[in-house]
Amino acid sequence: MALLPRRIVSELEATLRSPKAAAAVVGVESALTKRRREQKMKSGAFRGMHVVVYRGFVADDVAKVRVRVLEVPELPGNSRIPYWDIAQTNLRRHAALRIVGVEVELRIGKHSAKEITDSHGFANFSVPVPALRIGWHDAHAVTTPIEDGESACGTGRVIKPPLKAPFMVISDIDDTILLTGLTEGLSMVTRTLLREADQRTAIAGMSSFYRGLARGVSNRAGNRKPEPTFFYVSTGSWSFYPLLQEFVRLRAFPQGPMFLTDWGPTERYLRRSGAEHKRAAIRRLLEAYPKMPFVLIGDSGQRDPQTYEEMAREFPGRVKLAIIRQVGTDNDERNRDLSEHAKTLRAEGIPLYLAPDASRAAELAHALGLCDEEARAEVQAELDRR
Repeated sequence: MALLPRRIVSELEATLRSPKAAAAVVGVESALTKRRREQKMKSGAFRGMHVVVYRGFVADDVAKVRVRVLEVPELPGNSRIPYWDIAQTNLRRHAALRIVGVEVELRIGKHSAKEITDSHGFANFSVPVPALRIGWHDAHAVTTPIEDGESACGTGRVIKPPLKAPFMVISDIDDTILLTGLTEGLSMVTRTLLREADQRTAIAGMSSFYRGLARGVSNRAGNRKPEPTFFYVSTGSWSFYPLLQEFVRLRAFPQGPMFLTDWGPTERYLRRSGAEHKRAAIRRLLEAYPKMPFVLIGDSGQRDPQTYEEMAREFPGRVKLAIIRQVGTDNDERNRDLSEHAKTLRAEGIPLYLAPDASRAAELAHALGLCDEEARAEVQAELDRR
């Protein structure tokens, strides 16, 4: 009898983790979302549809683009309480009404495809784009009308990477380029809810470092190879995508597709792992560009070191450099252990390094011929201005 409660708990956990339970929850959630939309339209409170086209990428002549259809965002008020309007705006991003079951057409140049939005308002596209030139292209999405209303449209960008670039870059966001403080509890919540993009702090020197990686190294004739494509991976919600895109632009980081997460249940999982999300995103890119080496950049605050090690082992020889920005001091037990483990990995041929700041990161990249001396100088100049 003493084992019965534990067995029941174990069975309950297994049931909740099952795809069947997740699908049931998603079905209920979808019905409630549709009901909410119908009520708003009936009362005249529905503000119309808003289409977000997230930055996508092209691999093997197929464009991978994600689109989301939501209710038009509610404008913030004019409160005299400091940060109240910002907090409301950030919270509304998560509470926005998803438009479920609407048809969306995505067009890239003369190529197009149609998809139906899922239970969270997303439509995932794989559009054949043969002979598309290298570089950025517009991706235009338009919905069909719902309930005799109007259609809606949105435009994003999709990149076809130059495969003659020397490498590609996959970067974490939180505490790698953007000061989040995921290990700081309340401070992290305050930064997330009460700051807009122009008020968020970039990690010192990383913007100059990334631009140095993008610029690369010139040969004896003064020529440079094509710029590497940057991809950003985070466990943060897709609801923060507009803020993160604006942050990347304002702080002059290289633009690139983002792989974020949807915090609600899916047809397969009620609860998802942030580490598995990152592994899946990185694996997807390594498989999409099988002949390209990659530079991986993350931080020691979460599981980036373990994730990057796993990817380096799964794809031998594909990780050209893995840089882990140190969160905390040299004396932190986590950082001491990681520094020793990194030495062991390098002895095995896995080039993972713990870097206390952007200057050390630039030094490591320069030693491998990934950026020039000018990049190191620019990083140090940025650090000196702080």
